[in-house]
Amino acid sequence: MKTSVIAYVYAIVAAAAASLVGLYLFDSNVSPALLIGPALMTLVAIGGALYSYQIKSNTAGEVSFIPYLTAIVLYPSWATLSIIGAGAILAELKKPKSPIKRAFNVAQIVFAGASAVSAYIALGGKALLLSKEFHAVPHLGAVAVFLVVNTLSVATAIGIAEGKSILKTWRDGNVASLAYDVVAIFVVYAFARAYVDWGVFAIIGAIVLVYGFRETYQSKHQLEATNEELLELFVQTVEFRDPYTSGHSQRVRRFSRIIAQVIGLGPKEIERVSRAALLHDVGKIHEIFAPILMKPGRLTPEERAIMELHPIKSAELVAKITTLRDIVGAVRHHHENWDGTGYPDRLAGKDIPLESRIIMIADTIDAMTTDRPYRKALGEEDVRIELIKWRGIQFDPNICDALLNSQDFRRLFDKNDEGGVLPFAQIFDIIRRKRSRTPAVA
Repeated sequence: MKTSVIAYVYAIVAAAAASLVGLYLFDSNVSPALLIGPALMTLVAIGGALYSYQIKSNTAGEVSFIPYLTAIVLYPSWATLSIIGAGAILAELKKPKSPIKRAFNVAQIVFAGASAVSAYIALGGKALLLSKEFHAVPHLGAVAVFLVVNTLSVATAIGIAEGKSILKTWRDGNVASLAYDVVAIFVVYAFARAYVDWGVFAIIGAIVLVYGFRETYQSKHQLEATNEELLELFVQTVEFRDPYTSGHSQRVRRFSRIIAQVIGLGPKEIERVSRAALLHDVGKIHEIFAPILMKPGRLTPEERAIMELHPIKSAELVAKITTLRDIVGAVRHHHENWDGTGYPDRLAGKDIPLESRIIMIADTIDAMTTDRPYRKALGEEDVRIELIKWRGIQFDPNICDALLNSQDFRRLFDKNDEGGVLPFAQIFDIIRRKRSRTPAVA
């Protein structure tokens, strides 16, 4: 396992312990009666952690951070934080994870909680159990600090493990959930105030709401996953016609995501590029392409002219889906060359959509790194030579240079790299696999 990752986990554990001790030294006095509410909220959080929802086949989500934050607002103290830590430990023990993963997950919750408690007290906040008044600045500050520290600690782990920019990793992984985080600010206060006003009866409401959040998040992710799977199924159906391009669209999608990350696109732009790359060849399902795709030899000029219609057919199919209309241009122009010699519209330079320029490079890299009847797949250095040769002619020179000068260029040749930011739970497994094999080349 990578030493720097292990060292980072130890650092987070030490920071969590130090912050807890610091809060104790700051004010060791606690009122046991005021700890009932935080304890009950922690139980709700444990239930939320155990009742996680599926995001992807290898990734789960949970809404336990809301009850944890509610406990902090109710009674910001070292004792509350100790209860939260104990609850996080109990939740982790029920999950099949290695000790170091459990230690990290517990430590980051405690460290983020300690940071939130410190912010709440520093900004003049008072325990809601002692004062029902809504302290806007302390409340907003505590929630924001908790979310930032919690997500940034994970992004730092990913950045260290994969040699990426920590801030960029953090941004890419959290921009999409920003709206939910804003809602959480008000939900936390609502939970806390309900407990102050209604006591134990509010816990029932909290459980119902947490379950509701969980079902809402799961339904959203399941709908997105189902739509994605249907698109992938459609793409696979198209590729069945050509045995030499099986998996082509998925590989182009992966390459496109990596290239989009290299040139600094944001999460929404990367997702748009990814979707366009997946669907760039769906027009080949049209019957006019069937006999040509199954032809074993070289194409005649007439057949090549027909094949050059496939970007148009692909764009026409994509345009029929309302939610995909923003990528129609990207799909139509993915065979346009930088110097204007491509097809179907002979666009040149920056008149070609950025997404299309990225897919053009990704598409060509897949063609070069795939075995064909007339040649073997090219390796990393040969691909580099070809990209340099055709930069400014076929490829956008700026994108080409950024890719060739980036350490992420090697990711294109790592079949275990899915082209995205991975959850922390998978990092240790990936590092172990990489250390047990030689660097992969196509």
